[in-house]
Amino acid sequence: MAASKRRAEARPARLRAALLIALLLAACATPDTLVIDVPRAATEHAIAPYEFHEECATLEVGDRIDYRFEAKAPVAFQIYYKEGVAFVSTVSRDGVQESAGIFNVPAPRRYCVRWDAGQQGALVDFRIRVSRPKKQ
Repeated sequence: MAASKRRAEARPARLRAALLIALLLAACATPDTLVIDVPRAATEHAIAPYEFHEECATLEVGDRIDYRFEAKAPVAFQIYYKEGVAFVSTVSRDGVQESAGIFNVPAPRRYCVRWDAGQQGALVDFRIRVSRPKKQ
């Protein structure tokens, strides 16, 4: 009888732990903010000190990310994807206040464009457009 009572008392603790893990995983998953052929732009987007801002999309081979930004303070900029638990940067710039380019998607994945602010934070003006080639 004592063993079954201990198991019954342990269930709510396991349930709480499972719920906490699910909530933490959900907090890590950010929705896609970039939409094919819909430009995304911001003026003086504030990034707090040591924080980041990112825009993401699930893309296909041949898609393109056209990006341009200017920041009032140096930022770390990257376009990355996740491979398991690793973050793989396909474009990476440290301590820049402006950059522009076109990234051609080589493999189907969820890509993110990200700005990391330093000690003083940053105000960033950006424009991103994701395009997909027309099917023939």
